[in-house]
Amino acid sequence: MKSEQDPELTPDSRNLHKLVSLAAGNLMPKAVQRNSFIVNEVPREFQIAADETIVATILNSLLTTVVNNSKHSCIRVKAREYEDVIFVSVRDNNSDRNYDVNGNLEEINLLAKKMNGTVIIENIDEKMTTILLSFPNFPKAA
Repeated sequence: MKSEQDPELTPDSRNLHKLVSLAAGNLMPKAVQRNSFIVNEVPREFQIAADETIVATILNSLLTTVVNNSKHSCIRVKAREYEDVIFVSVRDNNSDRNYDVNGNLEEINLLAKKMNGTVIIENIDEKMTTILLSFPNFPKAA
């Protein structure tokens, strides 16, 4: 939705499903090389009010990190909204090893903090890795 303060914004730039699709599409060749694929399970109508440039940068970095550490994986991206907070999960169902993405997450954490968000990594049995991004769904300050 266009606003008077931000005339260059389009509805597509505020659509979380489309932001995930763009990031996933750019990473598809690398995912295929690693015998992996990305499934975008974010609802098509999911709109955000938060800074879409920061969200897109974080999503791209998260997916790049997961794809670079994947092997024969199904990587699923999901999102939910609870009140005014959005939760985005990126799950790699077949981590061959308990990969350490903490070094790559420093920049992502800094970007998330700009939006008052957080990034959490969970690894289960050194097989399934989930990275959870949460952030308040508020428009950027004028």
